Amino acid sequence: MSIESITKRIEDEAKAYAAQRKDEAESQKKEILADAQTKADKIKADAQERADKESKLLAERRESVAGLESRKMVLRAKQEVIAESFEKALDRLLELKEEDYMKFFENQIAAFEKEGGEILLNAEDKKKIGDKLAKLLKGDLKLSDETADIKGGFILKQGDISINCSLEKLLDDKKEEMVGEIAAKLFPGK
Repeated sequence: MSIESITKRIEDEAKAYAAQRKDEAESQKKEILADAQTKADKIKADAQERADKESKLLAERRESVAGLESRKMVLRAKQEVIAESFEKALDRLLELKEEDYMKFFENQIAAFEKEGGEILLNAEDKKKIGDKLAKLLKGDLKLSDETADIKGGFILKQGDISINCSLEKLLDDKKEEMVGEIAAKLFPGK
């Protein structure tokens, strides 16, 4: 064999070997790319699934918050209606006929006759019924020269102690115990 034929044979074998290695590398490249594509598809599918779950959860949360805000608004409106009804009740008490208003005072003051003290009225009541009320007072109760900053009713002062018997306070006390009943009547079935 001549050197040329040996060289040719080596070249051919080298080309064949290179072609075989190239084919193997191509095959490996295809496997790696296919594997990478499979992994990428899985990552993409997982990410989409997570995004869908998070989106659904976020929508549920927002719906829940909206529902809560709606209930708060309804509750606030109901509380305003109840407060308004107590304001109207106070107005109606203040518009009582004088004889009925005096009876109210008599009933309220009777509980304090033995304890005594000074009765403070608001300026308007003092002008209207002060003299009549002073005549009704018994025991150690007397009508004060001072006035109180109240809408109606009275403040009983016993030394350093003041007992608030204003219409506002009496209604406020009743409001606490009656709010459920009033709400049931104003908003039946809700």
